[in-house]
Amino acid sequence: MSAAKSILDLDLRRILNPRTWLLIVLISHTIIATIVPLFTEEADSTEFLAASYGLVISVVLASLYFIPTGETQARMTAIIAGAVLIWILATLIADSGNNFGLSVKLEPPFLYKFDFDLSLTPPILLWSFLSLSGFVYWNCEKDETNQYSE
Repeated sequence: MSAAKSILDLDLRRILNPRTWLLIVLISHTIIATIVPLFTEEADSTEFLAASYGLVISVVLASLYFIPTGETQARMTAIIAGAVLIWILATLIADSGNNFGLSVKLEPPFLYKFDFDLSLTPPILLWSFLSLSGFVYWNCEKDETNQYSE
């Protein structure tokens, strides 16, 4: 019962700690988007090329996790994760294979229809939470992010 109470007592700043989300995104991105395609795809395929670019992103995420701290880490996390999130959304909109669609009926009852490929939902959510964690700690004190990671 105490574990459930401790989970319910978490506040937004503790949940959105940049160090925690950097680690979550770093591990999931490195395994799913980098290591698996590098070992399963042919070297001349576009998937292999995308995975090698993903390796660069993994190195950037690892350096963000290990080198800066506090406000600097939060700001760099927000900027880099926000840029990757915008890139994911732009490719989602631009690629016709993702079944992206937005339609609006401008007469009552004002129906909105928004469709996209659900396979992109996990990376969108992960990078959104990573970016949001950086913005939540944008003006934090020097060791405030480390205080919540313990």
